Amino acid sequence: MRFRAIILGLASLFSASMTFAAAPVPESAKGVAIPQDKSYVVEEVKDGLYWVTEGAYTAMFLTTGKGVIVVDAPPSFGDKMLKAIGDVTKEPITHVVYSHSHADHIGGASMYPKTAKYIAHVETKKRLQRMKDANRPFPYGMFVGGKPVPMPTITFEDNYTLKVGNQVLRLEYKGNDHEPGNIYVYAPKQKVLMKIDIVFPGWTPFKGLAIAEDTVGYLKAHDVILSYDFEKLISGHWGRLATRNDVEVQKQYMQDIQANAGKALQTVDFYAIAGKVGYANTALLFETYLDAVSQECANLTEPKWIDKLGGIDVWTKDHCYKIVMAIRVD
Repeated sequence: MRFRAIILGLASLFSASMTFAAAPVPESAKGVAIPQDKSYVVEEVKDGLYWVTEGAYTAMFLTTGKGVIVVDAPPSFGDKMLKAIGDVTKEPITHVVYSHSHADHIGGASMYPKTAKYIAHVETKKRLQRMKDANRPFPYGMFVGGKPVPMPTITFEDNYTLKVGNQVLRLEYKGNDHEPGNIYVYAPKQKVLMKIDIVFPGWTPFKGLAIAEDTVGYLKAHDVILSYDFEKLISGHWGRLATRNDVEVQKQYMQDIQANAGKALQTVDFYAIAGKVGYANTALLFETYLDAVSQECANLTEPKWIDKLGGIDVWTKDHCYKIVMAIRVD
């Protein structure tokens, strides 16, 4: 009995240490209900354009009368994308578009036919070619369940118009943001835009501004998205379609972070912190200072947004750090 009591005590202690407090998730952040028997949702947006989600990722495909165009292949889907396509058509997959090179969005593409045409930006192909590097420290996609994917057979630099049967997709590159090669996929007939890893409808962006490689380009991408005549945005994450309002709301959130990061940089006293920390350990000094600036930015931002977007109390400070560093060096 004593041993059992010790085990239960340790379990209770471990459970308590793993309890995280977070603000309630707003209703606007919640995605579509995922049926347990299928574990995915496929819905027609308009005129043969469908979106698919398993709750965490989103992708799309189009029926054309002459084959299916698929955009992306999140490995978290497993074979759900093939099942979703099979739910609505018997057309074969003839074209595959990669939105960008990240494995969490295209690492499942090996399930598609090898005979399909694979289309991507030139930078995406360059990044995927690194899969073949013998000195690569880890296999492509291994940590997200993916594996090597078919190389693009068609590439472009600025834009490419894909016409198959009765469907048209405009593929366009507007410069670096999330990563080089991250394209805009626009269906003009349906007024649907697909742009991945910029907007997170109903939520603050993923940690590190969704690991954006170019912070300035990431911020600019909001205006580029809004320059399109779209009604629905497939943004890559969180189980629901985005609207123009979702883009506007996230843009306002990012504008507030920029303003508050600037205020924090002007008000947090580096020399006061140095007086307490000292100059002997430079790493500790700058970590303490940058943490204080980021925290002040978060303190200024969170009260306005805590009830409007999910994850504000989780990732706003991290986003503040990204913006603070961009202000300092970009």
